[in-house]
Amino acid sequence: MIEVTVILSSEGVVEELVAVGHAGYAPRGTDIVCSAFTVLLRTFVRTVEASAEVSWTVEDDGPGRFQMVVTRVGPGVTGQYRGWCDFFLRGLGDLQGDEPGMVRIEYGRDSGRLFHGS
Repeated sequence: MIEVTVILSSEGVVEELVAVGHAGYAPRGTDIVCSAFTVLLRTFVRTVEASAEVSWTVEDDGPGRFQMVVTRVGPGVTGQYRGWCDFFLRGLGDLQGDEPGMVRIEYGRDSGRLFHGS
């Protein structure tokens, strides 16, 4: 199972993201659920990475674990960052809805969202 913990700020944007695991739909390298998750995650991270106004750290402990902590979002991209987060979280939520036994998302802190899968 891919387990994702998303810590959102009081504004509802991603402050921290931790993803651990493997969906288990198929063997590594052929798993379409993992592929869908990877596309969502990479697109989000590379979009954030392209903005000089967003400061963040990322920890990639190899296959099956990823952690990202956003430390600053500049005022010039606040609206854009919200849109990037909304896009990512919508896709992630849809993936969990399609494959609830393979993807679990938990939201924390000031998210205003309910915890799923607990």
